[in-house]
Amino acid sequence: MYMGRIIGIDYGAKRVGVALSDDAHLFAFAKDIYPNDEHLMDSLAQLAEEENVERFVVGESDNPLGGENTIMRRIIIFSKALEVRTSLPVDQISEAYSTAEARRALESKVKTRKDTKVPVDAAAAAIILQTYLDDKRL
Repeated sequence: MYMGRIIGIDYGAKRVGVALSDDAHLFAFAKDIYPNDEHLMDSLAQLAEEENVERFVVGESDNPLGGENTIMRRIIIFSKALEVRTSLPVDQISEAYSTAEARRALESKVKTRKDTKVPVDAAAAAIILQTYLDDKRL
Protein backbone atom coordinates (compact mmCIF):
# COMPACT_ATOMS: atom_id res chain seq x y z
CA MET A 1 0.00 0.00 0.00
CA TYR A 2 1.48 3.34 -1.07
CA MET A 3 1.27 6.25 1.30
CA GLY A 4 1.80 9.85 0.24
CA ARG A 5 4.60 11.75 1.84
CA ILE A 6 4.22 14.18 4.74
CA ILE A 7 5.56 17.72 4.91
CA GLY A 8 6.79 18.98 8.27
CA ILE A 9 6.82 22.72 8.90
CA ASP A 10 8.69 24.89 11.38
CA TYR A 11 6.73 28.14 11.07
CA GLY A 12 8.49 31.41 11.76
CA ALA A 13 7.60 35.05 11.27
CA LYS A 14 10.35 35.53 8.66
CA ARG A 15 11.25 32.00 7.50
CA VAL A 16 9.46 28.66 7.28
CA GLY A 17 11.50 25.48 7.56
CA VAL A 18 10.28 22.52 5.53
CA ALA A 19 11.00 18.80 5.80
CA LEU A 20 9.71 15.76 3.90
CA SER A 21 9.05 12.21 5.00
CA ASP A 22 10.02 9.18 2.99
CA ASP A 23 7.22 7.18 1.35
CA ALA A 24 7.02 4.71 4.24
CA HIS A 25 6.71 7.45 6.89
CA LEU A 26 9.82 6.23 8.70
CA PHE A 27 12.24 9.11 8.26
CA ALA A 28 12.12 12.90 8.00
CA PHE A 29 14.58 14.83 5.85
CA ALA A 30 15.28 18.56 5.96
CA LYS A 31 14.17 19.98 2.61
CA ASP A 32 14.44 23.76 2.45
CA ILE A 33 13.44 27.09 3.92
CA TYR A 34 10.95 29.48 2.37
CA PRO A 35 10.53 33.16 3.12
CA ASN A 36 7.30 33.84 4.98
CA ASP A 37 5.86 36.09 2.30
CA GLU A 38 2.94 36.31 -0.12
CA HIS A 39 4.32 33.34 -2.13
CA LEU A 40 4.51 30.91 0.80
CA MET A 41 1.15 29.18 0.27
CA ASP A 42 1.76 28.76 -3.45
CA SER A 43 5.25 27.35 -2.80
CA LEU A 44 3.94 24.83 -0.26
CA ALA A 45 1.02 23.83 -2.48
CA GLN A 46 3.40 23.28 -5.41
CA LEU A 47 5.78 21.22 -3.26
CA ALA A 48 2.86 19.14 -1.98
CA GLU A 49 1.76 18.39 -5.53
CA GLU A 50 5.28 17.60 -6.79
CA GLU A 51 6.03 15.28 -3.86
CA ASN A 52 2.61 13.54 -3.71
CA VAL A 53 1.97 14.76 -0.17
CA GLU A 54 -0.98 13.47 1.85
CA ARG A 55 -0.76 15.84 4.84
CA PHE A 56 1.16 18.57 6.62
CA VAL A 57 2.48 18.66 10.18
CA VAL A 58 3.07 22.09 11.69
CA GLY A 59 5.03 22.62 14.87
CA GLU A 60 3.14 24.40 17.64
CA SER A 61 4.93 27.18 19.43
CA ASP A 62 5.10 26.45 23.14
CA ASN A 63 5.37 29.21 25.69
CA PRO A 64 7.32 27.72 28.63
CA LEU A 65 5.95 30.44 30.93
CA GLY A 66 2.36 29.83 29.87
CA GLY A 67 0.05 32.60 28.74
CA GLU A 68 -0.54 34.10 25.31
CA ASN A 69 1.85 33.30 22.53
CA THR A 70 1.74 35.64 19.52
CA ILE A 71 3.43 33.25 17.09
CA MET A 72 1.03 30.42 18.07
CA ARG A 73 -1.92 32.56 17.00
CA ARG A 74 -0.21 33.07 13.63
CA ILE A 75 0.47 29.31 13.36
CA ILE A 76 -3.23 28.54 13.88
CA ILE A 77 -4.24 31.01 11.14
CA PHE A 78 -1.49 29.70 8.85
CA SER A 79 -2.55 26.06 9.42
CA LYS A 80 -6.18 26.80 8.58
CA ALA A 81 -5.22 28.74 5.46
CA LEU A 82 -2.89 25.92 4.35
CA GLU A 83 -5.66 23.37 4.78
CA VAL A 84 -8.04 25.50 2.70
CA ARG A 85 -5.43 26.25 0.01
CA THR A 86 -4.29 22.63 -0.46
CA SER A 87 -7.36 20.62 0.63
CA LEU A 88 -4.95 18.47 2.68
CA PRO A 89 -5.17 17.81 6.42
CA VAL A 90 -2.89 19.83 8.67
CA ASP A 91 -1.89 18.31 12.02
CA GLN A 92 -0.10 20.18 14.76
CA ILE A 93 2.50 18.82 17.15
CA SER A 94 4.49 20.42 19.93
CA GLU A 95 7.79 21.78 18.68
CA ALA A 96 9.25 22.14 22.15
CA TYR A 97 12.90 23.03 21.72
CA SER A 98 13.15 21.72 18.13
CA THR A 99 15.11 24.79 17.00
CA ALA A 100 17.55 24.49 19.91
CA GLU A 101 17.95 20.78 19.16
CA ALA A 102 18.53 21.55 15.48
CA ARG A 103 21.19 24.14 16.34
CA ARG A 104 23.02 21.63 18.53
CA ALA A 105 22.94 19.03 15.77
CA LEU A 106 24.20 21.52 13.20
CA GLU A 107 26.96 22.70 15.48
CA SER A 108 28.21 19.10 15.46
CA LYS A 109 28.81 19.62 11.74
CA VAL A 110 25.76 17.99 10.19
CA LYS A 111 26.22 18.59 6.45
CA THR A 112 24.11 18.08 3.35
CA ARG A 113 25.37 16.11 0.36
CA LYS A 114 26.52 19.40 -1.16
CA ASP A 115 28.71 19.90 1.91
CA THR A 116 26.86 23.04 2.94
CA LYS A 117 25.18 23.46 6.27
CA VAL A 118 21.53 22.52 6.57
CA PRO A 119 19.48 25.63 7.43
CA VAL A 120 18.43 25.56 11.09
CA ASP A 121 14.76 26.10 10.23
CA ALA A 122 14.73 23.11 7.85
CA ALA A 123 16.52 20.95 10.44
CA ALA A 124 13.94 22.01 13.05
CA ALA A 125 11.15 21.04 10.61
CA ALA A 126 12.77 17.60 10.24
CA ILE A 127 12.84 17.19 14.02
CA ILE A 128 9.16 18.18 14.25
CA LEU A 129 8.25 15.74 11.47
CA GLN A 130 10.37 12.90 12.89
CA THR A 131 8.66 13.33 16.27
CA TYR A 132 5.27 13.09 14.54
CA LEU A 133 6.29 10.00 12.55
CA ASP A 134 7.69 8.28 15.66
CA ASP A 135 4.52 9.07 17.65
CA LYS A 136 2.31 7.62 14.90
CA ARG A 137 4.26 4.33 14.91
CA LEU A 138 3.83 3.74 18.65
